[in-house]
Amino acid sequence: MERIQFKFKLLATLALVALCPTETHAAGFRTVGSSGCAAQMVFIPPNTTTAVFIDNYHDNFGGPGFDLATGAPSTTPYLYEDGSGLAVFGTEYNLPTNELRKLRPLSNTFCSAGSFFPDGTLLNIAGAEVGPRGVAEGFDKLRTYSPGPCAGACTQDWVEEARLLQHTRWYPSAQTLVDGSILVVGGSDAGGLVLNEANINVPTYELLFQDGRPVPAPVVLPILEFTADQNLVPGKSYNLYPILHLLPNPNTFNHIFTVAGNQAIVWDYTKDLLVKALPDTPLQPRTFPSSATSVLLPLVAPDYIPTILMCGGSSGDIPDPVALNDCYTINPLDPSPTWTTTDVLPNGPQTMSDGILLPDGTVLIINGGRIGSGGGFMADSPVFEPVIYNSAASAGNRFTTQPGSTIPRLYHSVATLLPSGEVLVAGSNPAVGYSASGKVPNGWPLFGNNGHECALHQQQKQASAYPTEYRVEIFSPPYMSAPARPLVTSSPPTIGYGSTFTVQATLSDNPLGLNVQVALSHPGFHTHGQAMGQRMVMMEVEVEAVANSSSLTIVSPLNASVMPPGVYLLFVVDEGIPSEGIWMELVAG
Repeated sequence: MERIQFKFKLLATLALVALCPTETHAAGFRTVGSSGCAAQMVFIPPNTTTAVFIDNYHDNFGGPGFDLATGAPSTTPYLYEDGSGLAVFGTEYNLPTNELRKLRPLSNTFCSAGSFFPDGTLLNIAGAEVGPRGVAEGFDKLRTYSPGPCAGACTQDWVEEARLLQHTRWYPSAQTLVDGSILVVGGSDAGGLVLNEANINVPTYELLFQDGRPVPAPVVLPILEFTADQNLVPGKSYNLYPILHLLPNPNTFNHIFTVAGNQAIVWDYTKDLLVKALPDTPLQPRTFPSSATSVLLPLVAPDYIPTILMCGGSSGDIPDPVALNDCYTINPLDPSPTWTTTDVLPNGPQTMSDGILLPDGTVLIINGGRIGSGGGFMADSPVFEPVIYNSAASAGNRFTTQPGSTIPRLYHSVATLLPSGEVLVAGSNPAVGYSASGKVPNGWPLFGNNGHECALHQQQKQASAYPTEYRVEIFSPPYMSAPARPLVTSSPPTIGYGSTFTVQATLSDNPLGLNVQVALSHPGFHTHGQAMGQRMVMMEVEVEAVANSSSLTIVSPLNASVMPPGVYLLFVVDEGIPSEGIWMELVAG
């Protein structure tokens, strides 16, 4: 595949040195490159210095000639070299150099899901209708992308699996389970819509194993079911991209906190039974198109008490959903779980925002809009200023506002944690297909949904313009301004469960301080404000000063319900300042 490099040499140099532990950046954004295609999905392949963007087939103009300073598209279509005329809809972004490499999915990846097998292979799941120029239908397709390490430059590309999903799905969610298999939940039989309806609803889940072994038939998940007369009952039908968080438990069961619409439960996805009914999410549905931000806060050893933070999203008001500013927490394992109010979003409502776990244990809430809901042309008033939530702070002081961007990040925008401890930000394409103007279409505010007029209205204003966005930014949290950061000098490549291992670290050739944490983090797969598989554990650690460094004796996660087998980033955090992340494999047995 062709590799391209933009002419912005200074920015490329900045990105390269940003990977060094001594590099500092003031809190805020810097623009570093182009995603090439519209960045509808993103993930970090383990043991690489790359990010992978996925789009759906449509024209793209983010290749050579793209203006990084203004965001103006290239005048030349960004095409594959096979002579088909097909525009690129997948890219690898090289973090140190800002180079792009074209990737070629063979089927339509539109609004798909993703999760990781234990060796770090990403499984991309489902998609949408057949496309032009040989793009296969993707509703039942499975694609894999290999991890590193790469011998030199990475050359891997998407591999289409011969096996298929048992049921066609659009807008499903995915979660890696305790045995390393991947769970796929929900979705719709049809694409190109905002509201799910009973005649196209897929109220089931199914399993996938990396070795392709036979799997059980799909199983009905009751909270995904609804009837035709409930098509406009948001607590039922607003059930796309259901929220999934695997919960820690001593028996290593697949107990997963699950939200669809406004219904919340803990479900055992191995035994196919209800573990616990939870209170409905307060007042409103929280899954697409309501598109709330949901994050499992870091699990802290040795108790691993799970707390889920849910913020914002949109109301069930028809035809004009209202973006929300409320935030709640819940511990699903409490004897009597309740949604407890926490600080509201400080700068107003936010819908479609990404929640990113930072290695210091805080949560960055970034991207989205302050008006409307999820969906094409469904929102306006972009969120330019991200906020950081600190669960350890006192009530009224848990959010801090960060320096803002000038780039709108609305529908189909993404963010993900990087090994540097910074956050990659990309995308925004309310038009879904390529749009140079970003203006609302003819017929606004009405549009079609499943063969008829949708009950919701498009809420992007007629005067607003949000063109297809290709600029890639890096957001630096406040800790990136520290004059020095911990440096991990020695660590094992592989660890097991409930075992002790040793890491060596230093701070400017001195031992670490008294307040040391060690985080094991998975950045996850990101799309539509969902962070599938993102999780973090703060492990038990004892610190001993040894000459000019520190020896850290660490206890790994108890079992696979705390952290499923996989490839993770280990961060050493000293007085709130994290090191660069080190890739480490967590294995069973």
